[in-house]
Amino acid sequence: MKPGELEILQNAIAFIPEEMGIALRRTAYSPNIKERMDASCALFDEEGRMVAQAEHIPVHLGSMPVTIEVLRKEMGGSLAEGDQVIVNDPYRGGSHLPDITLVKPVFHRDALRGYAVSKAHHADVGGSAPGSMPADSVVLEDEGFVIPPTKFLVRGSERRDVVRTISRGSRSPRERLGDVRAQVAANNLGASRYGALLAKYGVAHMGAFTSEIIAYSERRVRAAISRMPRGRWRAEDVLEHPRQDTLIPIRAEVAVGGSGVQVDFGGTARQIEGNLNAPRSVTLSAVYYVFRCLTDPDAPPNSGCYAPISVRAPDGSLVNARPPAAVAAGNVETSSRIVDVLLLAMAQALPDAVPAQSQGTMNNLLLGGRFHGRDFSYYETIAGGEGALPYRDGMDGVHTHMTNTRNTPVEALELAYPLQVEEYRLIPGSGGRGFRRGGDGIRRTVRFLGARGTVTILSDRRSRGPSGLRGGGSGRPGRNVLRRRRAEALPAKTTRRIQRGEAVVVETPGGGGWGPPGADPSDEDPAASRQRPTAHRSRGSSGRP
Repeated sequence: MKPGELEILQNAIAFIPEEMGIALRRTAYSPNIKERMDASCALFDEEGRMVAQAEHIPVHLGSMPVTIEVLRKEMGGSLAEGDQVIVNDPYRGGSHLPDITLVKPVFHRDALRGYAVSKAHHADVGGSAPGSMPADSVVLEDEGFVIPPTKFLVRGSERRDVVRTISRGSRSPRERLGDVRAQVAANNLGASRYGALLAKYGVAHMGAFTSEIIAYSERRVRAAISRMPRGRWRAEDVLEHPRQDTLIPIRAEVAVGGSGVQVDFGGTARQIEGNLNAPRSVTLSAVYYVFRCLTDPDAPPNSGCYAPISVRAPDGSLVNARPPAAVAAGNVETSSRIVDVLLLAMAQALPDAVPAQSQGTMNNLLLGGRFHGRDFSYYETIAGGEGALPYRDGMDGVHTHMTNTRNTPVEALELAYPLQVEEYRLIPGSGGRGFRRGGDGIRRTVRFLGARGTVTILSDRRSRGPSGLRGGGSGRPGRNVLRRRRAEALPAKTTRRIQRGEAVVVETPGGGGWGPPGADPSDEDPAASRQRPTAHRSRGSSGRP
């Protein structure tokens, strides 16, 4: 295929999931999707290879291919024109229960030619607390209804039993069904656009393009890996336990050799009685994200980008949990810490490319209850400080790494829910000091105006802040407070009752600084830098690039 034609088709195919995302955002009911765009869209070929993915939510990177793999294995022969499959089971292709995936098989001339996929975070799917991410969950069913791969549409018609499952299981059924149907519409659009390309260029030609563009992305990523130092690097970090006053370790060893990367999570803690457990799909997402950033982020985003990367995650560990363990925080908090650990390891190999630690948490805030006779559920992740880079300061008040969402505008939040945002500002000086300073965190105060309800916070980096690099200072830890007649400190992870007039204050961590204040580490003698020992460095690993 000629380079010009390859470029034309790549741009055509890449915009399909982008357009799906636009349609989903415009037709969704909930502010979480409409305003924050907590959703992702992708396109797969008939062999289950990811052809294109919109650059939406990094934590969805690894779960969508697993979804298609499970669907093809369990339902491949029963799919027909007009069907759409729904799934949220984290152990069968999902990530956590609020993330609901819809898959539409794409048929052309009566043959299956691909899949249009959308995944969106729904504000409530049942469970023991509004928002479906209770801090005290132990098993999956504590967090909501579980849907294995199931047909939601059969030849274009909704299945009433599945509609009933969603309606009865959620505290906000109208909003849930509205969001699911928005995903159906987005998938229909994606299938239509892909079908038009198949009709215009032909099945054989599109098949050749798919194979070539996937191979092209793989070559680019392998070439980037081949330019990295060869060796093995280890690192570890911790999470704050949701039920005990202890810290949970995540350990990783990264081996870079030739044109491939191997990541081994041996030594990571076993899965816990709590919801920090991550299914393998979430761990894959975090690993893929890190190496997409460090290799060739401009390579077309398809399955070829991830072919050079292999992952070993011990079965039954925190990063590859067994059912029926709860996983609500694994998707948001554990995925964030996996990124921190891998970047800490790679900072030893690529000291001039890796940032200091960013806030390392999504600061999940959920508020729900009844208002004017109707249940409501509000969910949001709150931005914080970005870690400083060798060549610039960290950004203030941004979503970092595994979350790529926007904030909910105050006007939209107050219009949709009985909530009032009293404070939303940066926390000056909360970023770590250094030659490059870490970004500042955010202070957000939300007052509850309903009669009574429930607040859930899933957060981390409350006992110690994100670390700096190369002599940079740590960012300030986050803090959670409930304002009643007096201020009451809240733990990092909590679910509790809230009354009318009470306010929740979430202060998010600042990012780590890079380099000692007033001194540029890049001015050091390169030979001296190579001789300086580095913590966690394995025998035989390479020095600076």
